[in-house]
Amino acid sequence: MNKSNQTRLLWADNLRVLAVLAVITLHVASDFISDIDINSSTYGAREWWAGNLYASLTLWCIPLFIILSGYLLLNKRESNTEFFKKRLRKILIPLIFWSLFYSLWLLLKHHLRGDLSSAYFTVAKGWALGEPYYHLWYLFMIPFLYLVTPLLRVIVRSITQTELALFTSVCFALAALSALTNVILLYFELSAKVSLFTNDFLSYLGYFCLGGYVARYGVKTHDKWCAVIIASTFIITLFGSYYLTHLYFYSYLSLNIIALSICLFFILKKHANIDIKLHRFANLSFGIYLIHPLFIKLISTYCDTWLRQLFDIYLYIPIVACFTFALSYLTALGMSKIRYLKLCI
Repeated sequence: MNKSNQTRLLWADNLRVLAVLAVITLHVASDFISDIDINSSTYGAREWWAGNLYASLTLWCIPLFIILSGYLLLNKRESNTEFFKKRLRKILIPLIFWSLFYSLWLLLKHHLRGDLSSAYFTVAKGWALGEPYYHLWYLFMIPFLYLVTPLLRVIVRSITQTELALFTSVCFALAALSALTNVILLYFELSAKVSLFTNDFLSYLGYFCLGGYVARYGVKTHDKWCAVIIASTFIITLFGSYYLTHLYFYSYLSLNIIALSICLFFILKKHANIDIKLHRFANLSFGIYLIHPLFIKLISTYCDTWLRQLFDIYLYIPIVACFTFALSYLTALGMSKIRYLKLCI
């Protein structure tokens, strides 16, 4: 491995770990803001604002994973057979294992509540929507990005830098327009048609192609402007979700999150080339992502009252996120030592 590859892996490893910690923090914070509308008594309360703050700070997590995937994959030289063998081994087994695991988890929870009849409908609906559990939508979306990667590689190699920039911009524009349109339809009490989850990857082509564009052409940005955009979009997300609607400002495809994610990627790529010994966490970041909802639920069920008495809500969220990260890492590490279970992470 040459020196440039080692440098690349340093910032990529650091980004993976930071992004998976952000995912966990976002999901802990979501307990205080999800399904709470403007008419709720808890809307705008102190706990809501804490959840809103941490959500606004971490909504870049999934976009950065996708940008990084595009960066690492779109310019890579390998046969299509080799590429698909690697991707299938990495995605297909975890997708099946964890979808079944969380489906059984849901059935068990409903059974303990004596509500097993609705559990089967909930599980079937989740599978139909490509979301057996709330975080698994990503595992149902990303394979379709991989499916078109060989075609995108040909496109990236065949067109000019300007044409690739235009293609990427159009992908972002269409995705952002779709996100805005969905919110407008809801505002007018119009329901958009439910689309197959197989089409979800189209909305994330912009992030994926941006990664390939940056890797191919070595785009440079000004730190000052990136910092200004990051700070501005954070404030827009924080207050836009309160005064207007979180349905738009929390979307991974909203203009504020697109701008935030792009700028943060450039900042991390440029300044995270340092060895802070996160390689072992980065290697298990996928496993941590897959496991973490289990520990969030267990902590909130059995330790919530105790922890809330000890810590203010603004400390509670990051503390639970760190505990969840640690427990998920240890579980993934244990699974990685077992012959067959290591294939699931």
